[in-house]
Amino acid sequence: MAHADKIVYLGKGQAAQAPVVTMGKYGALARACEDILVQKMEPLLHDMFAQVDDDLYRLAENSTSNSRQTLFFDSMRSMRIFKEKAEQNYFRMLRNTFTSFWEGRSSLGGGSSRDTALLDGELSLVEKDELEEELAVTTMASKAQTRFHHDLALLDKRFAHMLGKRSLEKDENPAAPKALSEIFRVVLDEWEAEEVLARIVVYKCFERVVLSEIGTVYESINQLLVEKDVLPELTPHQGGTAPRRAAGSAGYRGQDAGSQPEQRSQTAETSGAEEEEPTPSLKEIWQYIKQMAPQGMAPPAPNVHLPVLPRDNVMDALSSMQSAALSDLDLDNVEWSAVQKRIREQLSQTLCLDESGKEVHRIAETEQQTIDIILMLFDHVLDDANLPDAMRALIARLQIPVLKAAIADPTFVDDQQHPARRLLNELAAASVGWRDDGDRSEKGLYFHVKRAVDRIVHDYSDDSALFDEVLQDFTRYMDKRARVKQILEERLAQAVSGEEKLEVAKKQVEDILHGLGVSALPKPAREILEQPWKKLMTILLLREGEEGNNWRKAVHIAHTMVTYLGSNGADFDREKLLSSIPEIISGLKKGFSYISFDQNKATAMLSRLQSCFIEALKNDGFVQEEKVDEESSVAEEAREPEIEDEHSIAVRNMKEGAWIRMKLDAEEEPLICKMVWRSKYTGTMVFVDGQGNKAAQMKEPELASYFRDGSAQFLEDAQAPLIDRALKKMMKVLNARIVGPKLQLSE
Repeated sequence: MAHADKIVYLGKGQAAQAPVVTMGKYGALARACEDILVQKMEPLLHDMFAQVDDDLYRLAENSTSNSRQTLFFDSMRSMRIFKEKAEQNYFRMLRNTFTSFWEGRSSLGGGSSRDTALLDGELSLVEKDELEEELAVTTMASKAQTRFHHDLALLDKRFAHMLGKRSLEKDENPAAPKALSEIFRVVLDEWEAEEVLARIVVYKCFERVVLSEIGTVYESINQLLVEKDVLPELTPHQGGTAPRRAAGSAGYRGQDAGSQPEQRSQTAETSGAEEEEPTPSLKEIWQYIKQMAPQGMAPPAPNVHLPVLPRDNVMDALSSMQSAALSDLDLDNVEWSAVQKRIREQLSQTLCLDESGKEVHRIAETEQQTIDIILMLFDHVLDDANLPDAMRALIARLQIPVLKAAIADPTFVDDQQHPARRLLNELAAASVGWRDDGDRSEKGLYFHVKRAVDRIVHDYSDDSALFDEVLQDFTRYMDKRARVKQILEERLAQAVSGEEKLEVAKKQVEDILHGLGVSALPKPAREILEQPWKKLMTILLLREGEEGNNWRKAVHIAHTMVTYLGSNGADFDREKLLSSIPEIISGLKKGFSYISFDQNKATAMLSRLQSCFIEALKNDGFVQEEKVDEESSVAEEAREPEIEDEHSIAVRNMKEGAWIRMKLDAEEEPLICKMVWRSKYTGTMVFVDGQGNKAAQMKEPELASYFRDGSAQFLEDAQAPLIDRALKKMMKVLNARIVGPKLQLSE
């Protein structure tokens, strides 16, 4: 086992350099970077161990065998004892690794026995479980490296500059995912749990809780270095990020890095490296609305002679509408445009008209801008095809509270971290792929979304802290739900993967028997090879692979039977057949026993086969038996050639996590689902709904055909925040309204 103070530094072996940073002008700054890393990692690692406890307990509860349940409970108990020591060791090793890096010592000190075996090429001495751990660590580090490579590239350049180097070697950065993962692996070596299954659960938690959030660490360190004048001129493009596409207006600003969706739309992925379209700001949208004035498309100007309704009165009037708005909404055949029109009329009546309908007030320009934009925003929110109808109705009830929040804090649309905006985004994200099965119980998603909406509608006055509180409650529920979904998805993928391997093995055995010419054999021999022997060969191929001794013997027996019973007298060798019969019969008996084949059926089959051998010996290899045409025996269905077009290419390029909308049956509602697994053997894809339940399973050509006839579409920006989607759509509509009249005038 590795020692707790081991330095896990991953740079390529180089000659030791003299201390560069600790003795130079960047010494204090290097330590500050180290402190940021440790401070950011501490809560993540603590949360990770809490997550491990939850996952192991849940796996134990859901285990179908006593041994598996005991394994997970024992692992959970030992991890509770181990975690405090593990956290201490992790941060001690992390600081040692950082120190080694800044002092120019780049060798990997104190390698473990596993590392030594791998370096010496002695793979035969490394156990399978250790290789599985190696793969798990490498995979999770690689995913994080890919996900945060933009910020990490900037950090590499700045660290290299501080060290006086032109660049860092690959994986040399001590804050890189590779280093963080390797340190964790060394720490976990001291955990008493020997079962690789439990250890893989821990690695998965480290990936999900720690590495998924490591981007914030890189952002913080980069920000500090910019403030301290370490290559402040570096832009994301110079660090490795593709430049953003220029926007229509000079002030068009992009999203924060942390708010970028994990999945770009599949259209962008298949058509090339299209850049993320930036999210417009509130000021830009209002400027576009002003540009509509010459074309008469802007909202009508208020009567300037009327008194302005004070802001407090505006808020009071909105509060009077808050609980009643949309509370009696009927979901059947809802026309959302009519609903929005009704809300506008209610607002106008409440804010500007007296009881007789006479206009007695006007709204201040700032509040009027906010009202117009929030109502337009909800027009597009409620038109979002990714929202199920029941969830759309709940979110619609937040329109007045959000309008009040935007008036109270005009940064609502611009500030991506505004609690009201984040709550809307979280509720919408949770709704993607949700299927309304009528469940309104406390266990269901609908109950928790409704509870969040009800709290805002009934309790919100003017303090945005309520949005934050409701968001935290909802996020806690979604975190638990996400863990259950992940377990369901992983189990589903494992189950389908097993089915796929069986299907591939069966096909491979069929191809081998077909290639041997089994169809040319007499019926008794053909029945044996195409029924019990085919089953045996499939099992052996799955268990042993093509290098297994039993597999080779099974193939040899099939080949021998074809050689002597399928020759039809050509080149018949009587002596070889006589010497081979005992071997064939003995091998068949062992094979039948291996698969527990029915003894009576086996005896009858072997008796008929012996009759074939006797006839072949009497007639110099010729057996008077009806034979089956080769084409009809192992008849492969003539498959139509696969169509190669933009749809097949798009399906082939789909990534795990991609959301699509499919209509599998003309009478059913469209199915919104996410791809969670694809077979590398057959191209079979597995899709789940928003609850993590299996929604569909099909091969690539079948899915491409759904896209081809319009029954399937990619969900555009399914993982992008709801408000961002609505703002971008608003900007496109406004652009179209401005450009359209201009084109007509020019004509």
